[in-house]
Amino acid sequence: MEEKAAVEEISRLYPAVHRRLRASGRLLPGGDVTARMLSVLRHLVAYGPLTVGDLAERLRLSRAATTELLDRVESRGLVARTRDQGDRRRVYVGITEAGRAATVSAGRDDAERDDDPLAAAVRTMTPQERQGLVDGLRALLRERPAGG
Repeated sequence: MEEKAAVEEISRLYPAVHRRLRASGRLLPGGDVTARMLSVLRHLVAYGPLTVGDLAERLRLSRAATTELLDRVESRGLVARTRDQGDRRRVYVGITEAGRAATVSAGRDDAERDDDPLAAAVRTMTPQERQGLVDGLRALLRERPAGG
């Protein structure tokens, strides 16, 4: 395949693949949380209370996206924000008991759940197709310009 044609085809396919396999915005079975919300909860279980900035960095999201996500998680009573008494500008996010319970429940469900769209798609591929995809993605990341 010619380089220009490959770039055009990758540009066309990538957004479609992303939309189809993206699970972060869908509610997990039997719960009121999405995969992205669960990621917030799991980070807080693992690391304890974090500032919004620290959480954004760990989740690899912008502060704005993290704040919006936290608003949704907090509205469900799964996390609580508290101001640092020493520096009132600093806000920490901590997990609530309801958040811990949701995390434990989701952990049990993970073992039983088989609805991950990426895992389902990979299962349909031959070992050679899987390896080719992994190799191609690694090559794209290796060739990515610095800072971009």
